[in-house]
Amino acid sequence: MSFFEYALPAAALALGLPALKRRLDLSRAKHRSLAGHSRMAKRLARLLPGYAYDEAKFFNCDGVSDEVAQQRRAAFEALCAGFAQRYARTLALTAQAREGLADLQFTGKYRVPFQFSPIVSERLKVGAFVQSAEGVSLTDLDGNRFIDLTGSYGVNVFGVDFYKATMAEGAAMAQDLGPVLGAYHPCVAENIERLRAISGLDAVSFHMSGTEAVMQAVRLARYHTRRKHLVRFCGAYHGWWEDVQPGPGNPLPPRETHTLADLSERSLQVLRTRKDIACVLVNPLQALHPNRNAPADSALVDSSRQAGYDKAVYTAWLQRLREVCTERGIVLIFDEVFL
Repeated sequence: MSFFEYALPAAALALGLPALKRRLDLSRAKHRSLAGHSRMAKRLARLLPGYAYDEAKFFNCDGVSDEVAQQRRAAFEALCAGFAQRYARTLALTAQAREGLADLQFTGKYRVPFQFSPIVSERLKVGAFVQSAEGVSLTDLDGNRFIDLTGSYGVNVFGVDFYKATMAEGAAMAQDLGPVLGAYHPCVAENIERLRAISGLDAVSFHMSGTEAVMQAVRLARYHTRRKHLVRFCGAYHGWWEDVQPGPGNPLPPRETHTLADLSERSLQVLRTRKDIACVLVNPLQALHPNRNAPADSALVDSSRQAGYDKAVYTAWLQRLREVCTERGIVLIFDEVFL
């Protein structure tokens, strides 16, 4: 065998080793769960069969006695009948709107665990419309009043009455101008200066939602760095669009998104060595539960919510993250809405 027959395979191997090492480093830095390995998660999801309980199993899924199962059945039927009578107008409008509103179709399908979903969705209807709000109360189309425990998922953090007053003030202020596209009301300039003073930032940008703001920030980071890949950390939420939500719930395959472990030296090593990362998304509130998802609505059922905050450790982590991103020319995006 000639020199070239020996040398060419050896050269190819030598050239491929750095790429293999980068791939291995990335794999080790990913969170050790299906959240960190989105391709594997999607493959596994396709293998898991879907199923739902029939009526007999629905009331006896935990193996209780026939007497208890019958009590559950009677209570469930009474609850369904009560809802149908008490919320008749609200439920009728919800059913009418669901035919043309994809959001209601989605939430209606996934509002309960999938094993129970067919029977619950068919028999226990839930309304989606309210007529008015006052203080902490909501009133539906049938005149029923509810306490709004979530503040409309956090939107009404200052209370409904505060926003009604500001909406009325804003409408009166901009009444002479009306809706415009491109031009601004003079109050925008005042708001910009106030926001700059509060945040200490050089500039501000207005968006309709946090998801929209993140989409714009990532797009600009990719454009200016001429790189495509982005890094997020396990457990953090950055909106509903595909690039920041890789995994089984995403209809599109993961492309240039890497879900790494929070508080990990291996994650920093990936940022130091790769040349294709445009930006890093970090939610500072992950300090309360690093590498875990924030408590969801289901946590309210059994009060299993928990949070721990090591200020010194997480502050040091953010400072090191900042240093690495600055060193490598990676855009560091702080994505949070609470502060």
